[in-house]
Amino acid sequence: MTSNPAKKWLTIIGIGDDGFEGLSPKVQQICRDADILLAAERHLKDMPKLKAETHIWGSPLHAGIKKILGWRDAGRNGCNVVILATGDPMHFGIGATMAKRISIDEMHIIPSPSAFSLAAARLGWGLRQVKCISVHGRSLNLIHKAVEHNNRIIALTTNSQSIDDIADLLADRGFGNSKLTILEHMGGKDERILNATANDWEVGAAADFNSIAIECIADEFAPIIPNIAGLDDSHFVHDGQLTKSDIRAATLNKLLPTPNSIMWDLGAGSGSIGIEYMRIAQGSICHAVEKSAKRILNIKINANNLGVPNLKIHEGNIEALIDKLPQPDAVFIGGGLTPDLFNKIYDILPIGGRLVVNVVTLEGAANLNLIHQTFSDNFSQLRQLSYIQLSSANLVPIGSLHAFKNNLTVTQLSLIKTKLEENANE
Repeated sequence: MTSNPAKKWLTIIGIGDDGFEGLSPKVQQICRDADILLAAERHLKDMPKLKAETHIWGSPLHAGIKKILGWRDAGRNGCNVVILATGDPMHFGIGATMAKRISIDEMHIIPSPSAFSLAAARLGWGLRQVKCISVHGRSLNLIHKAVEHNNRIIALTTNSQSIDDIADLLADRGFGNSKLTILEHMGGKDERILNATANDWEVGAAADFNSIAIECIADEFAPIIPNIAGLDDSHFVHDGQLTKSDIRAATLNKLLPTPNSIMWDLGAGSGSIGIEYMRIAQGSICHAVEKSAKRILNIKINANNLGVPNLKIHEGNIEALIDKLPQPDAVFIGGGLTPDLFNKIYDILPIGGRLVVNVVTLEGAANLNLIHQTFSDNFSQLRQLSYIQLSSANLVPIGSLHAFKNNLTVTQLSLIKTKLEENANE
């Protein structure tokens, strides 16, 4: 037997640049029946006289959300609350944001075409082959992850300054020949389309209400930074505390990056493992723990340069911080290993969680041996346990000749937590 659904007190309506007149008669009537209506100032200016108590939608976002949630009790008691939001509220919009806070049983969501759909229709681009990004109120560094030769990007922007900054970002990355299409006020009376390359873009030429479409074209010497495990070490700023490319690839293959997952990078160093995890797994978040302030600065630089500025950084001791982090789906321990820390993290992991530990010192290897022995004795049927050594070597000059020089050997223990252990000793 199921309970009755909550009253749908909140209606979120997508609206285009053509404003109230562009809404269907049925949706216009919803606005007329509203008791409280929240919209951007430009939309409120063009609205007919309504009975609703009106509020201007603005920044910061959290203030608007707090205001909406404050009307919740009134809505449950019969007050109709309406939000007008640009385009599709579920595509980088307030609908998706509110769905994280209240049940869909409390909301009606009525979308209009998103800026992505409108831009694709004007350009003749199939959205399935386009990377859609929002940098509206977000870091422009999010674009870095999508900048690859021959990639197509449509990005929601904040204002005209965003276009100037994106053009500079592309030129700095070696993509100055990329084709830019700036689409202003799509669907409205002031619609306009501008075209240029990143190198030739005229600063200040765009209107504030715009989106940008990018055809990425790499210059001859632009670095290739694909979304794969094991990027070249040269892409990271570090002080020597860096999991090298080949080892990093092997480590990420054991961490199994999955969409919308939470990953911990403990003893993060340069942050390379967590950064690549987020680049591979869409919607994932890494919580990087590092006690060195200098290394934290490197993590921030690397996260920005590689398109994951939303990586979460925590400064301090690992054992003091992990109780404050959200439950992880995957954990990498790159420093600070002790048997007690390992056991604590293993207990925190959910079924299906992945845990990978890399060590290079004799002391670290001694701890891993102890941990492995414990698992071998108590969980003999745990088939997802792997204990290996990884080594690599680089070519170096020796006078006029060359030889391979071995890097530090990495001892790695990895596992996936399963229910098999429950029956291990039967």
